[in-house]
Amino acid sequence: MKRPAGIFNSIFQGFKHFLKYKKHMYAAPLFFLSAAGVIILVAVLVYNRFFSVSGEAVQIDIDEQSHDFSGTVIVIDPGHGGKDPGATSISGVTEDEIVFSMAQSLKSQLEAGGAEVILTRGRDEFASLDQRKVEGDLFISLHSDAMDDPDVSGFTTYYTYPEQKAFAESINKALDRRSYFHNRGVHSMNYQVTWQLDYPAVLVELGYLSNAVDDMVLNESRYQDMMVKGIVEGINDYLN
Repeated sequence: MKRPAGIFNSIFQGFKHFLKYKKHMYAAPLFFLSAAGVIILVAVLVYNRFFSVSGEAVQIDIDEQSHDFSGTVIVIDPGHGGKDPGATSISGVTEDEIVFSMAQSLKSQLEAGGAEVILTRGRDEFASLDQRKVEGDLFISLHSDAMDDPDVSGFTTYYTYPEQKAFAESINKALDRRSYFHNRGVHSMNYQVTWQLDYPAVLVELGYLSNAVDDMVLNESRYQDMMVKGIVEGINDYLN
């Protein structure tokens, strides 16, 4: 009769053998269970964001606010474009497609408030960094990054000069009110599109297309609209 220690050792060795040589039996189910867990977690986060406990939708935009941007020239710089598509998302949508869509929506909302809006490029057009040096009162460059590490997530706001910092902080704070991505903060960086300008200018990384959740959400028109509204509010907060 085997002693308890011997029984436990046999069980342990059998378990090790199973893990090592029977991967075909458990790898696929384990993967799908993990994927299902991630999907459920995302669904819960989205549900909690948009719905109340009673199950009724929370009205994030209770009232559409009107802003007066009359007399303000705002330059919108959709990153990349044309021969430079930028980062490619997991779903296959390129960075330039996402940011240009948002730039157009942002242009419409700012013009509705009386602003003069200049886009640094058209759809499917390439503009060099030098060509993106456009005179105005405010400058916003829109991007969505990609990293080797797929776990990196969130949005970040960049500026170059101290006199640009207040504008960057205003945009970041307003985006934080709208977004449910991780806020990676406001940072000084010598990106050419901001350092070549001597007026308030920011570069916003809206998310990471290499992250499955960021990719999925950034491709949603509703979320894009939320981010556009955040930028509009950030501009209004800064000017007022």
